[in-house]
Amino acid sequence: MKKAVGLTVIAALLLTGCGLFPAEEEMRKAPVVAKVEEEYFSTAEVKIGNIRDYVSERCSYQYQMTQNLAFEVGGESLKEVYVVLGQKVFAGDVLAELSVESIEEELENSRELCAQLEEESAYYEGMLSIEKEREALAKRYGKTYDQNKLKKATNAYEECAGRKYIAELRLGELEADVNGRRLVAGIDGIVDYIREIPAWFNGRVNAREKFISIHSERTGFVIPTLNDSIYHFGDVFTIVTEVGSYECEVVKINRPTVGTGGRTNVVLEPLHPDENLYIGLNGDLIIETGTRTDVVYIPTYALRNIDGKPAVYVTDANGIRSLRYIEIGLSVEGKSDPEENRTEVISGLKPGENVILRGGKKS
Repeated sequence: MKKAVGLTVIAALLLTGCGLFPAEEEMRKAPVVAKVEEEYFSTAEVKIGNIRDYVSERCSYQYQMTQNLAFEVGGESLKEVYVVLGQKVFAGDVLAELSVESIEEELENSRELCAQLEEESAYYEGMLSIEKEREALAKRYGKTYDQNKLKKATNAYEECAGRKYIAELRLGELEADVNGRRLVAGIDGIVDYIREIPAWFNGRVNAREKFISIHSERTGFVIPTLNDSIYHFGDVFTIVTEVGSYECEVVKINRPTVGTGGRTNVVLEPLHPDENLYIGLNGDLIIETGTRTDVVYIPTYALRNIDGKPAVYVTDANGIRSLRYIEIGLSVEGKSDPEENRTEVISGLKPGENVILRGGKKS
């Protein structure tokens, strides 16, 4: 009996498992370890020094003006070229033209028809004026007026005016055709290209294909720029090239048509040109737009805009960061050399303090 009781107690202990073990001996859960990543930021010291802002432009030595001329009409034979390479021409000179034989007869007939209809139109206009006067007199004196006469005169005048309008349109088309067969210089300059027509073309030319080109006698450095506000007529700048430096004067500022966008072409003429200059020579122009000497400054990359005001984050020796609004002066950015991107601090910071750079987190 005692043996059976003992077995029962052992079975009960086995069934209850660990529930009877002291609480302090239970299996403990693994602790949760939070991974904390400390953030580091790049800082820069507030210093005293100089700030220089400038615009750097690339330019090329070119003819100040060029013009490429092409016939508007194609498939016609060349009548004559009136110029040769190297010849000086003036605006308005006819340089070459195509034959007008194919439209010459129609052009003459159209001119005669327009002249004839001009006379007829004047005649019918006079007749209509007379009938209108007769109608007015009849009304004034209480007489009867035959409205059919006025209607007939009106119809004759309008019919003639319609034919005259159509004839003038056709004459305009033919004259435009003639003008399209003629190359006229738009500038004073030198002929530097005349297209040769292959023998198998039988003297015929293609439409809108460069046939003659002209360049101006005057040359200069041309700068395509988006900074046109810094250039003024008469300004003198130094342009540095591989063959030397040249003092140049601004002589032209050709701005794009309003609404079209694009760059402004500024032309500068060397004050003392020499034989080393050649078409296609590249040069560099640097224009200082602002300087400050011995001023408090920070790297521009530390500057922030908070609530519409310039501000920086300052850090002390203990790593405590604080926001500080500052007053700034000349600010330079966008230069390839990071050291040149500086911002003048008028108030709010002292030399020796440290500011945090934007996006300056280290890996």
